[in-house]
Amino acid sequence: MSLKGVLMAGGRGTRLRPITYAIPKPLVPIAGIPCMEYPIRSFGQAGIEDIIVTTGYKFEHLISGLIKLAHPKQSILYSVEREPAGTAGSVKMVEGFLNDTFVVASGDVLADFQIDEAIKSHRESGKIATIVLTEVEDPTQFGIVEDENNIVKRFLEKPTASEIFTNTVNAGIYVLEPEIFNHIPERQTYDFAKDLFPKLLREGIEINTYHGKGAWLDTGRPRELILANQLMSEKYGIEIKENNFNGKMIIKEKPIGSNFTIEGRCYIGEGVKIGNSAKIVDSTIYDNVQIADNCTVMNSIIFENCIIGKKSTVSKSVMMKNTSIGKDCEVVESALSSNINIQDGSRIYNVSLSSESNNSLD
Repeated sequence: MSLKGVLMAGGRGTRLRPITYAIPKPLVPIAGIPCMEYPIRSFGQAGIEDIIVTTGYKFEHLISGLIKLAHPKQSILYSVEREPAGTAGSVKMVEGFLNDTFVVASGDVLADFQIDEAIKSHRESGKIATIVLTEVEDPTQFGIVEDENNIVKRFLEKPTASEIFTNTVNAGIYVLEPEIFNHIPERQTYDFAKDLFPKLLREGIEINTYHGKGAWLDTGRPRELILANQLMSEKYGIEIKENNFNGKMIIKEKPIGSNFTIEGRCYIGEGVKIGNSAKIVDSTIYDNVQIADNCTVMNSIIFENCIIGKKSTVSKSVMMKNTSIGKDCEVVESALSSNINIQDGSRIYNVSLSSESNNSLD
């Protein structure tokens, strides 16, 4: 019997607004690839051909976007929750499809992991559940896990700074046996991290752990989305050291222009125009972006069809598609939604700007 996978994609992506006004969080691209395609690809590499996506918030847009992502041998089913059911509750809703070992992952987290190794560890352990672990610098936004000999000893969801006992965290990837459903109540909101795993520990049921190998990052905020793009550009890019290029990059099409420099971990899409003396550093530039003379773009993401006027600087920021900024502007640590026009000489620091047109998906 073939393994099945469950991808949880019901979140609203509120911390990533205004970006998620324009696109569901699981479909936000990371180095040109929708976030959700990374776990789908990891599933495929582990031989998982049947995938169930649990979704709720703006599910129509998510489904239409996902139709393009399935690999030829994979089939995707959808479970739509009308009311939030929690992570474990949403998987409980598809219990009837899961009659053998299965894998659960989050569709809105960058998880470029080797899932097959986690499955192997799970099967060797003989346990009812395996949690994939990873390490982060700041564990206060996650569930921290202390394990010994690959068995969970302590689990604490979103600790305060004084409560931290490890920087090893739950990566939101689980390998589970169908018997797990005996521990998840019917028709109520129930989470894996907050409810199920602490309950198993209280009942003396051992949980296996596997320390993940690969890239993992919660892209919940714009600065983390920028970092995710840099990580994937570095991982899948090619080292280029010639003329005006110097770094690890994914170049879909050589930009139009000549007297510019591109450095670091970058993604460059198609139809990009870059002016004289412009500088791009550690940034993601999508299709048909126009960057004028003497501009600087650093640690940023510029989505399709954006225009950056002469002598402007964009730093640690995200510009959604069809947005333009005028001449001599400065945009720092900010997120600009689609279809905004910023006047010449503007200074924008640490804000999120949204236009009325982004109250619904386009």
